[in-house]
Amino acid sequence: MARRGGELEAFTAFLGGLLATGLLGLVMAGFGVLAGIHAGPLLVKVATAVLGAVWVVVTLGIYLRLIARGRTRPGSRS
Repeated sequence: MARRGGELEAFTAFLGGLLATGLLGLVMAGFGVLAGIHAGPLLVKVATAVLGAVWVVVTLGIYLRLIARGRTRPGSRS
């Protein structure tokens, strides 16, 4: 059955972005605990901005790679 629209690629990219963001968040939190850093309001805002940017960039990157791979695959009819 032929697929159109890239729904599977979009969902895969979404999950990949969440995985990357979650892992980076755990690393940042672990570093903060080990270094004994108190998270003030500015640090929380910066961390939120960084994690949001990472999620967007990784999701877009994975999606574009999956779409490009699907177009160059022999036998693809899209």
